[in-house]
Amino acid sequence: MTNGWLSLFYIFVLFIYLQYRKQMAMERQLFAVRIHSPILQTLRSVGFGLVGGLFVSLAAGALGIVVQAGNLWMVWAISILLFCFRVRFLCFAYAVGGLTLLQWLALLWPAGVSVQGIGTFWSWILAAKPVPLLAVVALMHFAEAVLIRWNGGRDASPLYLEGKRGKIVGAYHMQSFWLTPLLLLVPMQANSGLALQLFSGWPLFSPDLASSVYGLLFIPAVTGFSDMTQTVTPDQKARETAGPLGLYSLVLLLLSYAAVHVPALSIAAALFAIIGHEGLFRLSQRREQKHAPFFIQSSRGVKVMAVIPGTPAEEMGILCGEVIVKVNGIPVRDKTELYTALQANSAYCKMEVLTYSKEPKFVQCAVYAGNHHQLGIIVVPDSETKYYVDVRRLNLVQLLKQRISKIKLGA
Repeated sequence: MTNGWLSLFYIFVLFIYLQYRKQMAMERQLFAVRIHSPILQTLRSVGFGLVGGLFVSLAAGALGIVVQAGNLWMVWAISILLFCFRVRFLCFAYAVGGLTLLQWLALLWPAGVSVQGIGTFWSWILAAKPVPLLAVVALMHFAEAVLIRWNGGRDASPLYLEGKRGKIVGAYHMQSFWLTPLLLLVPMQANSGLALQLFSGWPLFSPDLASSVYGLLFIPAVTGFSDMTQTVTPDQKARETAGPLGLYSLVLLLLSYAAVHVPALSIAAALFAIIGHEGLFRLSQRREQKHAPFFIQSSRGVKVMAVIPGTPAEEMGILCGEVIVKVNGIPVRDKTELYTALQANSAYCKMEVLTYSKEPKFVQCAVYAGNHHQLGIIVVPDSETKYYVDVRRLNLVQLLKQRISKIKLGA
C-alpha cells in the first residue's frame, strides 16, 4: 500500500504541473506572452504544501485524531463520484459529510446489510468512523485558509471574459494547488504499533481507542483553491476568501469535537461541512454579482490589467488595477496612446500613476532594447479587444468533450 500512496504522490505533482501548464498556455493565447512559470509554481506549491501538510499532521496527532485506513478509501470513492457532477465537489468536505450522512441512514436501516448487491457496502458504512475525518477536514481547510492568505493571488492568471451585457471585461482566474501529504495516526495490532498517551484524555477525537497502539499512515493529498474575480484585485480576493474559510474550519472542528461526546451532533457537523462549504462558494458568487467590474477602462487613464514578472513595469512597482495617467509627460487614455508615449523617449521612461487610493505616484526606469513593447504592462480590455475566454462550469463528461481554455472569437 505504501508504494501505491507514493505513486499517487507523484501523480499529484504531475497533476499540479499540468494544471499550471494549462494556465500558461491560456496566457500565451490571450496575451502572446507567458506570465507564470509552471515549474516555479509547482515547486512553490510542493514546498509550501509540505509545510501545510506538516502542520495538519502535527495538529491531528496532538489532538488525538485517529483515522481508519478503510474509511479513507470510501472517502476517495465518494469524492470521485461527486467529481462527476462538479469539479469543485472534489473536496473532502463534501465526501466526508456525505459519508457521515450515509452512516446515519445505515443506522436507521441496518437491515440493508442483508440486501443483495449493497450488503457489503452497507456493512462498511455501518462500521465507518467519520467524525475524526471531519476533524481532519477542518484542519486541512484551516491550512488552506492560511495558504490562500499567504499566496495573496500570486498564481492568479488574467483573463478577458464576456460581461453581463456582452462587453468584454478583465478578470482573474485564481487557481492554486498545494501538495499537502499527511501522516495520520491509525490503530495497529498490539505487537506492531507504538503506545502513546500525550496527556490525560488523549486522544480527544477517538476516546474509544485510548488503550490502543498506533501507527502512522502516509496520505498524499492536494489542497486546492479556485475562484474567479472581476470586481477586486487578486490580493483583495484572497483576503476576502481566507477569513471566512478560516472561521468555517474552526467551527467545523468544534462541531466535530462535540460530536465525539454527543454522537447525534455528527449530523450537524456533516451538514455544516457540506452546506457551509457550499455557502462560502455562493457568498463569493454573490459578491461578484453585486459589484461592478473593476478591470475595465478608466476615464482617467490606462488601467493596468497585469504586470509581467521580470519586466521594467515590475521593477517600477506598477501594480494591477492602478491607472497610468501620463507617460513621459504625455497624457494617455488607451493602449494606442500608451504605446505612442512610450516611443517618445527610447532610452528612459517616466510615468505618473494613480494608486488604488487614487493618490498619484511617480515611477521611472531605463529602457533597453529587447524590452516588452509596453514594458511588461498588460492593459484592461477595450472596444478593440476581440478575444476572450469562454469559461463554463463543467461536469466530468463535458470536461472530456471540450477544452477548458478554449479561446472564442467575440462578436
